[in-house]
Amino acid sequence: MTTTAATITEIASDLVAHCKIESEDMCAHDAKIWDKHFAESWTSIEGDGKTFVGRDAVIAKYKEWEAGVICHSCEVTGPFVGQSGFSVIFDLDMEFKDGSFPRSKMKEVANYTVEGGKIVKEEFCYQCPDC
Repeated sequence: MTTTAATITEIASDLVAHCKIESEDMCAHDAKIWDKHFAESWTSIEGDGKTFVGRDAVIAKYKEWEAGVICHSCEVTGPFVGQSGFSVIFDLDMEFKDGSFPRSKMKEVANYTVEGGKIVKEEFCYQCPDC
């Protein structure tokens, strides 16, 4: 089954609108968009190469992130739609709770691959501070 650009645009627009809504419990909030637009066993790849497959693994990743990070704000730009998926830019103002990383702004690009009307892969690319 081929995914049309309109389907990708709809998924992309829904995800961006969803990400612009603040929530104290990221996993409970994101469950709504996962149910609607993500394949059952999607793959999530972090900028450092860590890979998580399926909802349970992604939930564990999010819970670890929430436990260690204070996110003061997150601005969402996009979507940028292509033939096989879309990208979104996140501008984060954050710091690590343990003080190991001072408060700073971070830019992240998330690339989403869509197949059969569902997101099958998300890959997060971070701005390289030493490049």
